[in-house]
Amino acid sequence: MARLRQKQLRYGLTSGVLAFAAGWAAIAILLPKSAIVDYPRWQTSLWVYLGAHLVELSDSYLGGVGFDTINAFELVDLSGLIYLIPVATASIAGFYTCYKMNSTRIKHNISNAMAAGMGYFLAGLAAMLLADIRPSISMVLVLAFVAGLGIWLGSTILGILTRGIPFIGIASLGGIAAIGIIIVVGGVAILSAIWGLMGVAFAAPGGAGAIVGVSRQLERRGRGYDTQFSRTRGLQSFIKEYWMLIFVIVIIGGALTIGLTK
Repeated sequence: MARLRQKQLRYGLTSGVLAFAAGWAAIAILLPKSAIVDYPRWQTSLWVYLGAHLVELSDSYLGGVGFDTINAFELVDLSGLIYLIPVATASIAGFYTCYKMNSTRIKHNISNAMAAGMGYFLAGLAAMLLADIRPSISMVLVLAFVAGLGIWLGSTILGILTRGIPFIGIASLGGIAAIGIIIVVGGVAILSAIWGLMGVAFAAPGGAGAIVGVSRQLERRGRGYDTQFSRTRGLQSFIKEYWMLIFVIVIIGGALTIGLTK
């Protein structure tokens, strides 16, 4: 298990971070020179790239008072196809991680791809802090990071000093309630700001992992019939075995599509 985690960290987190950086580089190249000239290009390009993840920019940078937000993507002249760049880069990171970690089980491939998604997500959070796209959210993220780091360091040092002896911390009820309120309110605020980033970071690599897992399952299934076109024979075998279920799903899906698009 420890070896698996090490490989996920090596390939997944690294590829996720690099995928985010690659997407940022693509946006920086495509961004017009005249876009949001009042601020450094590295910052504005990050704003636009995060905007492609539906992370909005505080209006305080545009002369507002900071109570409203706008998607920086809407401030520049770029094609709507730019929204596909984050999906493509995150998916490539998922495919690469699954390629480097050879597994035929679907759930293992999804888990491996999710490691790339975590790297992409962490890079996105770091970009939000670096570009300070939402000052209020940045402060909550910094507090969460400091609190998490403090808890980890405190528990580690305490474990060393007490040599594993259980330690009971005593805190006031008001302090516990205050911490809980901060976590709930801050968590809701953060989720409302980064839900698009989370969707791209985990849905795209997860889908890539599922595709790789299904492909490898079909290859394994058809290997006994044909070594050259094993995936095709595996798909034929799967359809032959589950054709009735597939037929019912197609009929239901078609009926829902027709009914909901009227």
